Amino acid sequence: MTDTITAPARLGIDVWLDVACPWCALGERRLRSVVSDLPFTSDIDVRFHSYQLDPNAPERATMSQAEYLAGRGLDPERLEASHRHLSEAGEQVGFRFDHAATVPSNTFAAHRMIQAAAAHGVQAAVVDGLLVAYFQNGVDVGDAAALKEVVVSAGLDPATADEVLADPAAYAEDVRGDIARASSLGIQGVPFYVLDGRYGISGAQPAEVFEQALTQVYDELNPKPAQPLNLVGEQGTACGPDGCEV
Repeated sequence: MTDTITAPARLGIDVWLDVACPWCALGERRLRSVVSDLPFTSDIDVRFHSYQLDPNAPERATMSQAEYLAGRGLDPERLEASHRHLSEAGEQVGFRFDHAATVPSNTFAAHRMIQAAAAHGVQAAVVDGLLVAYFQNGVDVGDAAALKEVVVSAGLDPATADEVLADPAAYAEDVRGDIARASSLGIQGVPFYVLDGRYGISGAQPAEVFEQALTQVYDELNPKPAQPLNLVGEQGTACGPDGCEV
């Protein structure tokens, strides 16, 4: 009789993020680095989900990031300190922020592209491409031509990108569904990570936190069989099913 080999249970990671969230950019890089180094990396599925920090942001950029954040009540000194902190954290994971170039605009169209990318198997690359474009290259993701260039460069088929841009309803319900699901899960900020649908991690945690959490959940999904005890010393006299030794 041949023993049946059971495939390991896969670990699903659902990530809620917004293209306009700098900590989402850092969290994406940290998680990617951790996942690639884990011994069970081939048994991990990462899926990205839409979340909008400011659904009412203008469709196209109309002001600088500093002006936009000041209008939302953020103190300039606090903003400068935040930028320094983000830049230092970015250097550790190979992500460069150009805060002066960043232009805020509505991210709904970008999220529709992320949903389309998921349907075509290039979601991770498109997410990373959008984060780089937004925070490093000063791309206005509300501009249709600029948005198309980013997602096509990341691997999305040009025809698909054109279809999404031509139809405002394309993948819109998928975006809204993700946002609604986030609300039902109690998610009030991003990045947010859900492991195996059971555990939540809030914020761009240090790499060691991701590693510990992913390993713990994967081991729960794939418990190791009980190992026989290693006997110490010689076999002593004992009783068994057939009686006791003399």
